Amino acid sequence: MWKFDLMDTVAGRQLYDMGREKEHQEWLQKELINFRDMLLDALDARFGLVPHKMIDQINVIDQPQELKSLHREAIRCPNIGSFKERLLS
Repeated sequence: MWKFDLMDTVAGRQLYDMGREKEHQEWLQKELINFRDMLLDALDARFGLVPHKMIDQINVIDQPQELKSLHREAIRCPNIGSFKERLLS
């Protein structure tokens, strides 16, 4: 029987890299969900009911930094209208 480390093969490294990429994508999707939830919670706490259209716009954002920035804006904005302007810019 041959003994070798699968990581010493090209195929082994490719499989490993594919697994790591999949794990990263799953982690990123969970983080995006968490960021969106925090943003929507902040909007709800500050302004009450969040319009469905605004929720839909937030749910398509796929950049964690953008969601983090919008969360800060939700805390700072004086009203939902000014937040909407920021969301659309």
